Amino acid sequence: MMPRDDQLQALLDKQAIAELSYRYSRAADRLDRALLTSVYWPDGTDDHGAFAGSAPDYIDWVMTLLAGWISVHHDNTNILIELDGDTATGEVHWTGYYTYEIDGQVHDHLAVGRYIDRYERRAGEWRILHRTCLSDWSRLEPAVNWRTDPVRSRLAGKRKPDDLLYSARRLGIAGQPQEWGNSA
Repeated sequence: MMPRDDQLQALLDKQAIAELSYRYSRAADRLDRALLTSVYWPDGTDDHGAFAGSAPDYIDWVMTLLAGWISVHHDNTNILIELDGDTATGEVHWTGYYTYEIDGQVHDHLAVGRYIDRYERRAGEWRILHRTCLSDWSRLEPAVNWRTDPVRSRLAGKRKPDDLLYSARRLGIAGQPQEWGNSA
């Protein structure tokens, strides 16, 4: 059995790596280029099928793609990480909810898959060295009653800097919900 200090370090490393996937999803959902850049090493690579190449080129590609969509939401689950010194491999299950137009009609797209990742720690910081995105299942259908409720529309997720997340940080924890809603 591993000594307790090594076990604690392994937990800290795995948490730091898991947070890369959470930050990746937030960055894609909010179109936050700086945040997305922070999860990859500059010499990293990405293979999303429709794109395969350097991490900086992937970031340019995906930011352009997602900017043309109405909304994007990702969830990450079943994050399994295998540590090997300053490198690690991981499998992350993802669920993506996308809304975009096809021929003038708004569509909802639900997709699920897995990221197969290679991570590297440099100077104490973990980042993605290579990500491969596997798609396991997908469903596309016309949207029904898309944002017709005024309350839901007012509180709908937005992109950086207009999303409530960015104004809530300025308001702090003490801000009232109505105040938050009026600030976004």
